[in-house]
Amino acid sequence: MPVELPDHDDIANVFVELAALYPPSELHGFYVGQQVLGAKLEEAGLRQQVEQLLDVESIGPDHWQPLLELNKASAGQLAGEISELTLLLPDVDIDLGQRVAAVGSWCQGFLTGFAMAGKQRQASEGQQQYSSTVAEILSDIAAISQAGLDGQEGEDGEEGEAQFRELVGYLEMAVVTVFVECCSQEVLKGDHPTPKQVH
Repeated sequence: MPVELPDHDDIANVFVELAALYPPSELHGFYVGQQVLGAKLEEAGLRQQVEQLLDVESIGPDHWQPLLELNKASAGQLAGEISELTLLLPDVDIDLGQRVAAVGSWCQGFLTGFAMAGKQRQASEGQQQYSSTVAEILSDIAAISQAGLDGQEGEDGEEGEAQFRELVGYLEMAVVTVFVECCSQEVLKGDHPTPKQVH
């Protein structure tokens, strides 16, 4: 069965209780950015990274558990028999502008996690060379993190919703492509087709 992520609102409630000013989507992006490069951290190290990312002094056990479950769920999606990914975003009944902002935050978190994991991988394996496909996807994600949905941040309606769905679908497929290209030999078991790049 497909692995489901924890509910966005449940994670958001944890953030409120921690007085964390960052959106839940950014944390999920951070997790995924590390996972696509096969980063393997002890739980204590991961917890410390999350505390630094969220700029909180400490995360107690009750608050840490749902954040850890989010990490495990995203890893489970990528490492499943058929790699997949679902972005952790606000529900569809939330204003489109807020959901677009959450996508931008997810991309920022992804780039942060990818950069950190890349440094660790370089330290252990030497300089990394990524394919042109991966480089193009990373460039797209960087652009989305800055711009969001061009001109649609405050526009609701069918056109804005359609563009939003297209953007999210592209990110989900593109990130799986990065995972398969960068990490398939380490994490995936069996044969997995490389997802077709979405433009």
